[in-house]
Amino acid sequence: MSDRAVQDEVIRYLADAKVRAQKSQCPIGSGEAAKASQFAHFLARRYYRDRLGRSFRYSHRLCGQTGRVAEQVADAEEFDRFLSECVMGSLASARQVAEMARAHLSAAVQPGPWWPALLDYECAYFLQAATAERGDASDRPSRGVSALCRRFDWALPEMLPVLRAGDAIHGDPRQEAVLLFSRTHAGRIFVVEVEAMAERIFRAIDGASTVDEIAATAGVSVEQARQTLQTLSGIGAVIIPDDAF
Repeated sequence: MSDRAVQDEVIRYLADAKVRAQKSQCPIGSGEAAKASQFAHFLARRYYRDRLGRSFRYSHRLCGQTGRVAEQVADAEEFDRFLSECVMGSLASARQVAEMARAHLSAAVQPGPWWPALLDYECAYFLQAATAERGDASDRPSRGVSALCRRFDWALPEMLPVLRAGDAIHGDPRQEAVLLFSRTHAGRIFVVEVEAMAERIFRAIDGASTVDEIAATAGVSVEQARQTLQTLSGIGAVIIPDDAF
């Protein structure tokens, strides 16, 4: 094997608990396997703790009221079990950690009726921050691996700057907002408020439909679908094959 191939195998071994469980595939000496496993747990815990801190930053600002922060789940017994089965950077593992954080913070004293919506927002953001895998190649438009569209009953675009400034949410900021979360291959995360047409087009993408079929499902013209797909592709929400148009 080339040096690059060996390096890739070691990285895969450290990132994937399932590979570590198959001792026949160990790319290092058998005497070092236990140390490598311990190091893999350390890397994964640090990886998810960092992304929990960045993704749940709004709820963190309210820890004086709630007594909890998302990063605490990285030290829980449940997380230790997770480390023995996770694939670091996968969407499935990111979903597991997001639900741990949601459960942990949901059990706190809620600072307002909008608390569950804020946690939904932060969980969706976390999926972008903690997912590094790429989807399978397709000859049809497909969604980004972690891209998702969420409908909220609260005016989060207006509420988040207030929370970021450390101010309290006053009144009853109920207002529907549809947010699209995505991540580019370069790792840049986008959260954008989308209109009804873009939402319909995004939801019509299933990885098997052509542009014409997506347009028909969304109830828009083919040209509108093409323009919207190109815009969504720029933020990593959609993957468009070269010959899609």
